[in-house]
Amino acid sequence: MNKKNLIYLILILIVATLMRLWHLDKPEGMWNDEYVTWKIASARFPTDFFTAIKTNCHAPLHYVYLKLWMLVFHDTDRFLRLSSVIPGVLSIIVMFFAGLEFKKKDGSDTAVAAALLCGISSFLIYFSQEIRIYSLLFFLTSLVLLYALKIFNSPSKKNFFLYSLFSLMLILTHTIGFVFVFFSTAALMVFAVPKKNTKDFMFYSVLGVVVLALPFIPLISSILFKTGYFSQWWAPFNFSRTLFIFTDIFSPVLYDTFHVYNTFSDAFYKNGVVNLGYFVFAIIPTLIGIICFVNGVLNPKRMQGYMLSVIVCTVLTVLIAAMAGKIVFVTKYLIEIMPLVIILTADGFSAFKSKAFKITIATIFIVLNLFFFTVSKTSAVKLIREEGQRLPVVAMQNMGLKKNDKILFLYYPKEWFYKYVDFNNPDNESYKDADSVSKYNYAYYIAEGTYEERSIMYGREGKRLLKPVFASKTNSLFNYILGSTFYKMNSGDKFFLVDLTSVSFFPMSVINNIASSENSSNYHNTPLLYLVMSYAKDFALEKAKKELVYGGYYDTGAWRIYVFEKA
Repeated sequence: MNKKNLIYLILILIVATLMRLWHLDKPEGMWNDEYVTWKIASARFPTDFFTAIKTNCHAPLHYVYLKLWMLVFHDTDRFLRLSSVIPGVLSIIVMFFAGLEFKKKDGSDTAVAAALLCGISSFLIYFSQEIRIYSLLFFLTSLVLLYALKIFNSPSKKNFFLYSLFSLMLILTHTIGFVFVFFSTAALMVFAVPKKNTKDFMFYSVLGVVVLALPFIPLISSILFKTGYFSQWWAPFNFSRTLFIFTDIFSPVLYDTFHVYNTFSDAFYKNGVVNLGYFVFAIIPTLIGIICFVNGVLNPKRMQGYMLSVIVCTVLTVLIAAMAGKIVFVTKYLIEIMPLVIILTADGFSAFKSKAFKITIATIFIVLNLFFFTVSKTSAVKLIREEGQRLPVVAMQNMGLKKNDKILFLYYPKEWFYKYVDFNNPDNESYKDADSVSKYNYAYYIAEGTYEERSIMYGREGKRLLKPVFASKTNSLFNYILGSTFYKMNSGDKFFLVDLTSVSFFPMSVINNIASSENSSNYHNTPLLYLVMSYAKDFALEKAKKELVYGGYYDTGAWRIYVFEKA
């Protein structure tokens, strides 16, 4: 690596680090998945820690990493997010060297372009600020790619071993990471390994990864083959949404990350007119990225064959699983393919012979990405995690929450808000007395006798059990629970109903009609989560309006806080 390339890499690292540190402390606090991650990592080691991991759907390595991180640093939101910034920045260095390895003789342009694409990627920046597995996952996948490329150039035992080690770490980080590792290993055998080294490769790579991944076979088989497992209880599959993968990877507009639109056409058109902002900042950078990617793929070399086959096979596998209802098809679940896409795109860019053309498309791509990132209110670092649990806490404090007031939280358990509640203030005792109808206990509150059915939330069986409840306009159990709460209130006490509007938008009449409709597909295709939380909100509101004085509502993020007062 010459001095000029080193300077480029340092400049990219400085800019990329600043971009990842900007707006690092989120005023809305953690959202659901971040809270779960922190809670598991915070559990007492080893008993509670490993018990918590068993109940979660993700592999354990990131939780171990985060626990070690918290032993050294604080567990404030800022420091927890910093744990994702570090692997996010280190990934840029790894991708730079992967670019050099990809074109051993003259890979400087590819290396710089790959580092730049990683550095300014809004998708990667977003997950570099989230307390989740994805920043570490991208870092590990980039290491797997680096040593896969090294095997092409030097099929040594050292490279075999490090490829196997990082592949194992990837599997230990992401539950479906085995899909990528399987296809990567198979493709290496086809494209990279000379016949004389096949035995060594089989021994040091394939057998090593397979044997060490054996403990995950029960989990994998339960996800793929259990009929009761149905992940799409909150987001049904449709082909149109798959197009958001391209805009997430190449543009600064992250619609798929936040599920802003149900279909691609909803984003592209507004009231029958092309959305000009989306066209400029999402479509144009994406088209530039695709053109470079295709140019990289068209260069017929063994490395390109390896990467393209892994990308295609991984995407098709996840797509088939999504169509079968076993996984939700979103870009973050395909983050393992992104290092390969970036290298092919970077090489495709560097392969263009016209210097003027390269300068033009590079300038347009960089300017559009950086302008949107800096100015837009919906850039990667400014996007509000509207489920953030600090939002309703601050709102209720501003609304004059008192010691004897009552709170009913919908969607999350009440304990999940305690991280942002100061219990040195006696007025905050209301939080401890609060109730919650969450996605974890709704079976108990809404359908008596089904609480022991823990899989009800995820399985198709849950829809069958709850259909009579949704079709009915009465619920004696829920009515009794709410009535008991109102009975304990004194004159002047307030009742706060904290609702997450993004999952509770159906009126009760619509819920009744969907559940009682003769068209069974209508009920089957409606996500269970929306039916449950809409039912809970509508029933609670109707009951409260009958027995208390309604005082209006306050919106904050995706939360709506209804306030009532005892006459």
